[in-house]
Amino acid sequence: MPVLANNGFMNQITDEGTLFFEQLVDKFVRASDFAVAENLHMKRDHSLRVAANCLYLAKALELEESEQAFVELIGLLHDVGRFVQFEKYQHFDDSTSEDHAALSMELISEQIFFKALDETEQVLLTEVIGGHNKISFSSKDSRTLMYGQILRDADKMDNWELVVSMLKRDGTFTLPTVSYNLPKLPAASEPVLKSIQAEKPVAKKDLQSLADFKLFLMSMVYDLNFKASFVWVTERQLIKKIYESMTKSDRVIDVYRKLRLHIENRLSEK
Repeated sequence: MPVLANNGFMNQITDEGTLFFEQLVDKFVRASDFAVAENLHMKRDHSLRVAANCLYLAKALELEESEQAFVELIGLLHDVGRFVQFEKYQHFDDSTSEDHAALSMELISEQIFFKALDETEQVLLTEVIGGHNKISFSSKDSRTLMYGQILRDADKMDNWELVVSMLKRDGTFTLPTVSYNLPKLPAASEPVLKSIQAEKPVAKKDLQSLADFKLFLMSMVYDLNFKASFVWVTERQLIKKIYESMTKSDRVIDVYRKLRLHIENRLSEK
C-alpha cells in the first residue's frame, strides 16, 4: 500500500505544499512591476483552477480521498516554474526560454514536503509534473499514467476556460502573452490544418498566427482522456466559443466539424 493510504500524512503534505505555493507566489508578485504581476496573478489563478479540476476528475473516477488530495496538490504545483520563467524571460514560451515543467520540478524537489514522500510518490510526482507539457504522456506504471492523464486534462480544461474569458470582440486576447504574441492573420497555416484532419493535436512549433493558436487550442480535444473531461468542456461550450471568434473559411469549418464529431463520439461512450 502506498504511504498515501494514511490520510493524516497526506493532509500534512498538502498543507505544506500549499504553503510553499502561496509563499512562492507572494515572493514573485511582490518583487514585480504591475505588468509582470498581472501575468503572475494569471498563472496563480490558473494553478488554483487546475487543482480544482484535478479534484473534480479524481472524484469522477472515484479515487480514494488520499489520492484525491495528492492529485489536487499536483495540480496546484504543476506550474510553479512559470514564475521563475516569466521573471527571467517576460514570456511563457518554453521553446525560446526553458522547459517550465523542469523548472517546476527543480523548485519542488528542494522542498521538505517532497522529501517526506516515499520514493514511489516522489517518482510519480516527478514524472507527472515533468511530463504534463509534453506532446504526449506515457508511463509503464498505471497509477502514474492515470495521474498524468488527470493533470493534462485538468490543465487543458482551464486553458480553454482562461482563453475564452480573455477573448475580445475583435478576436484577440486581453493579455497577448496568452497567445504567445502571435500576429492576427486571417488564414490558418497548412501544417495546423493537416494535423487536425489527421486527428492529432497541433504542435506548438507550427503556430504562425492567432488563427493557428485557436486551432491549436481546439485540437487539444484529441489528447483528452476522460469522459468527465468531455462533459465538462461541452457544458461550457468552450470549443464552440473559440471557433466563433475565428474568421471562417471552408477548411476551418471542416476541421471544426471534425472536432465536434470526435467530441460527440467520446460523449456517447459508456
